[in-house]
Amino acid sequence: MKRKIVNFTWEDEDAQEVFAEWLPFPNSQTSAKDVDAIKNFVGLKFPLYVLDVGCGNGRHAIELAKRGNKVVGIDVAKTFLNQAQQAALDAQIKIVFRLQRASDLSERNVFDFALAYWHTIGFMSDDEIKKHFSAIYNSLKPGSFFFYTFQGPKLIPGQESKIAIPMRSWTETDGKFMLTEKSIQNSYRNEHCIVIDTVKGEIIEYREHQRAISYNEVVDYLKNAGFSPVAGYKNYKGEPATPEEFNIFLCKKT
Repeated sequence: MKRKIVNFTWEDEDAQEVFAEWLPFPNSQTSAKDVDAIKNFVGLKFPLYVLDVGCGNGRHAIELAKRGNKVVGIDVAKTFLNQAQQAALDAQIKIVFRLQRASDLSERNVFDFALAYWHTIGFMSDDEIKKHFSAIYNSLKPGSFFFYTFQGPKLIPGQESKIAIPMRSWTETDGKFMLTEKSIQNSYRNEHCIVIDTVKGEIIEYREHQRAISYNEVVDYLKNAGFSPVAGYKNYKGEPATPEEFNIFLCKKT
């Protein structure tokens, strides 16, 4: 069998391909429900000028544009952006999609609202994360909201100096087998995936080294960028978050 090794980053097109295949984006009905929930949660009044950070295949950007909003979607994943552009074309909706890091945003006091949905920052260095959130903050108009849902490995208090017992799993679909091992060591998650494609006769190894981030670290990054929390930070149930369980952050540029 042919063999290939991929060191996972969002910029890598091989990594994008396997992600989309094994963890496909939700459909348009789910995306529409997401947008409705975000609108109600934040208390937004459309139309707005919206920035979608890490827009992926454009599912939220398209739903936002359908509601009369002007939308800019940015991502570092070229494969996903191509899908987004085609989906917008098929829907006959005008959206600006850019292959761009948030830290490279040049807009200042432009957007009425920004969202980063299921957004991963663990591949960035500490300085890059600071620039990332500062640029998003600067791009927003004063008084605007930033809705951020955290994705990626979470660092639980007391776990910093421990090595988690490796978690192993396997999945099979259409003649493809994925074997996965995950562990956290020295505040980083190490993930090793082996995909065996019996149809193509190839083996691909995906290796991921991503920083695990704690609740307090995310809060500090947002506050240091200038954001103020609104109604407290939330967990996935919409309740006040604890350091053990969190993913939703609603912030405001003052």
